[in-house]
Amino acid sequence: MGSKENINFTYRYDNKKRSANVFALFIVSGVLFLGAAFYFLATNMNYFLIADVVVGIAWFILFTNLKPSFFELLVTETALQVNYYSVASTMRNYQSIEIEFSQFAGFETVRKMKGLKKELILSVNSKYGVADFPSVSLTLLTKKERQQVLQVLQQIINQKYQFEHK
Repeated sequence: MGSKENINFTYRYDNKKRSANVFALFIVSGVLFLGAAFYFLATNMNYFLIADVVVGIAWFILFTNLKPSFFELLVTETALQVNYYSVASTMRNYQSIEIEFSQFAGFETVRKMKGLKKELILSVNSKYGVADFPSVSLTLLTKKERQQVLQVLQQIINQKYQFEHK
């Protein structure tokens, strides 16, 4: 889509503030678990040390499996773009999906881990059929925010369908 400054967006959403807060929680919790482990080790409180290590490992496994992510949806007159990266990591791996409306085939939401993890799967039409992009985590979005994003995607599908069947 090019530079964000030069584009007229018909819709723009991101969860920058919440994802920054969750990243801070991730870092602070790591420091706290590590600090507690050193304290318990120095004071020979072995049972507390073991409990701290077990709870810390369980916390980080849960946190990384939830894959809380920064999520940004940008919509123009002709295309949509989703930018995202996991905040459960100190190494940011920026990802971007750009889809022209003419290729957009649909989307699906998936719930995993008993509803704790929510993912969005975008599909496009290709010369070999319908292809799915890798899932994008919507875990950090509130229910209202998720509904709003899904409503925008559904409106894109509806407009495309109406245009193709005129």
